[in-house]
Amino acid sequence: MNDLIIGMAGSGGDGIVSAGESLISALSREGYYAILTKSFGSQIRGGESSCRLRVATSPVLNPGGTLSVAVVLNWEDFLRFGGELPVGTDTVVIYEKKTGVEPAAIPLKVKPAIVMSVPMSELAMKAAGTLQAKNNVVLGLLAGWFGLGRDAILEGIRRKFGKKGAEVLQGNERAFAAGFDYTAQHPIDASKRLAPPAGGGGKRQVIDGNEMCANAALFAGCKFFGGYPITPATEIMQYLQKDIWKHGGSILQAEDEIAGIAAAVGASFAGRKSMTATSGPGLSLKAEVLGLSSVVELPLVCVNVQRGGPSTGIPTKSEQADLFAAAFSAHGDTVRPILAPISVEDMYGVTVEAFNIAEQYQTPVIVLSDQEIAQRKDIVDPVDTSRFQLVDRQHPSAAELQDYARFRFTESGVSPISHPGMAGGSYLAAGIEHNEKGAPTSSGEMHARMNDKRLRKLDPLKTRADLFLLEGDPSAPIGLISWGSIAGVSLEAVRAARARGANVKLLVPKLLYPIAEQVYADFFRSLQHCLVVEQSHQGQLHRLIRMWVDVPSRFTAMAKSGANPITPDEVLQRILALAASPAAQR
Repeated sequence: MNDLIIGMAGSGGDGIVSAGESLISALSREGYYAILTKSFGSQIRGGESSCRLRVATSPVLNPGGTLSVAVVLNWEDFLRFGGELPVGTDTVVIYEKKTGVEPAAIPLKVKPAIVMSVPMSELAMKAAGTLQAKNNVVLGLLAGWFGLGRDAILEGIRRKFGKKGAEVLQGNERAFAAGFDYTAQHPIDASKRLAPPAGGGGKRQVIDGNEMCANAALFAGCKFFGGYPITPATEIMQYLQKDIWKHGGSILQAEDEIAGIAAAVGASFAGRKSMTATSGPGLSLKAEVLGLSSVVELPLVCVNVQRGGPSTGIPTKSEQADLFAAAFSAHGDTVRPILAPISVEDMYGVTVEAFNIAEQYQTPVIVLSDQEIAQRKDIVDPVDTSRFQLVDRQHPSAAELQDYARFRFTESGVSPISHPGMAGGSYLAAGIEHNEKGAPTSSGEMHARMNDKRLRKLDPLKTRADLFLLEGDPSAPIGLISWGSIAGVSLEAVRAARARGANVKLLVPKLLYPIAEQVYADFFRSLQHCLVVEQSHQGQLHRLIRMWVDVPSRFTAMAKSGANPITPDEVLQRILALAASPAAQR
């Protein structure tokens, strides 16, 4: 097989996620590509946990659909994940014999291809004397039955347990060997084994979206981070606190979300590239200070890692339902750019672009990541940083500082910005409306001019076709639009549909707001059908586009609430149905 999807589930403490992380690290060294997603219940401690690993001989775009292999340590916990770990008729099911369920009576709605009842706990106890070694038994089973890098996994076990003493290390090695030997004694269909990789693993890295974001922020010149811990964005702050000091920056873990963003705006006023990060509830709390950043025209990057909502919602599951909040959670006439990455790898470029746009246009920029991209681990090639150019804010010239007007009306709408300590550059940066020099005003005429200045300066963004990806024939009669982590699902589906003869194209916006009206108008020109695929109950991008653009008559949404995965096959079936319709045949 060139593409293998493994799903594992058990109780907290079973080491399921640890096993998945060990696997993806080993597979990276072997030369494979892979995506590892993790899922947990919302409990602070305990509860169910799962991971899903898609490994392939070529780059993968999403976590995939139906499982090739299902590993069940506890049936109750496995079934809680429902559509996140779908089992099909081609799936190999491996489960803990201790559950007491006979192979013919496993609680699944479909009959899998192969069912293996394995005494995992018994093997772990005999080999290592502890149930905590059960996850290494699982690794041995997967290595033996599916050819997943025996030597590389053992190397990882030795690195992980080598410092814990010879007895602990040897116990875990024996647990792995027990699982591996069990597969030799109980062979399965050899066609289920993964094909050898093409090589090149030594240069690749295993990384998640939050770490990629932090690395990109440092490259872009971020010198201050102010934030507050919140799932699933906390790791951005944790990664930055390790290294930002080395780059002359500083970090503040504030007492709450509001203080975190307020400190970041203050640092921006002081002339530092600044950033904050949060998730849904925190974005709500940050709304007023985002408005302050807009009215005083200070650069700021705010990363919002979307999760299930509203309110506390489902903190550990992915969703794309914060688009309205990002675009509209501000009083007054405010427009702030919104960007979205489509993968872990893409998180780097989007974060760098967010800092560039913030600095160039002196505006807050919101990056809408999501739980899947933020916390999933991908095997990626090293980032080529030479392809990025960095932008810094426009400073006033000596002549402009003679009678400095911070908010001077200019042709572009962007005014030179000073910072404290710059001779002649003092000005008032208050949230109240102001004139060109920053002095408070209640003049309706000045307010209208300032509104025009703040909105007009962002118009060039809407012509940035490079912030959109286009796949397929530009004149195709069927079109898809998709964004964020779901874009990878749609991209795979579109490629599969084109391979079947369907004439379909895909538009992936990385710039979600302001709406690039001409880009969409050009995309719509050839269409008889258009489907917007996204993970929000209302289909928020679908509705947002309708507000600004004349859309085709058959402009529909394929939308699901968070924690309900959209699979490539689901999208493919919708495309094929549209391709078979009379309108698409014209």
